[in-house]
Amino acid sequence: MKIKALVLLAALIPTGVAAQQNFSCNWGDRGACLGYGDTVCSSSGKCVDANAACFNTYQCNYEGFTCKSNVTECVDNYNRVLADHNDLVAKYNDLLDKSRVVATALKTVTTERDDLSENLDDIRSCLEQAETLDDAQSCRWR
Repeated sequence: MKIKALVLLAALIPTGVAAQQNFSCNWGDRGACLGYGDTVCSSSGKCVDANAACFNTYQCNYEGFTCKSNVTECVDNYNRVLADHNDLVAKYNDLLDKSRVVATALKTVTTERDDLSENLDDIRSCLEQAETLDDAQSCRWR
């Protein structure tokens, strides 16, 4: 009688544990329950500890394994910061283009001013050396 009770009890215990776990593995794989401080590593080098929660692909959403974490919030924050960064880069590039246009215009205007200043100096010198009205009038053609 005691043996039948033990067999019945042994048959019921795995059923209760399996009902609580309620997961299945691919052919050739096996599930594991981890104790305190235990870590399991696959042959591909992926390791999980007792705090890990694994789900079937698409069970949670497109994020797969991250549905119980704050990765979504982190990704949203990252995307906002990235968008702000990209806006700043675009504004910087616009300002850089404008500064290059202004620098080119400044160089052109500076060259023209220098040429006019030299021409003015030539005319002033010519007028200072002029002795007659005809000499002074000839300075305008310089």
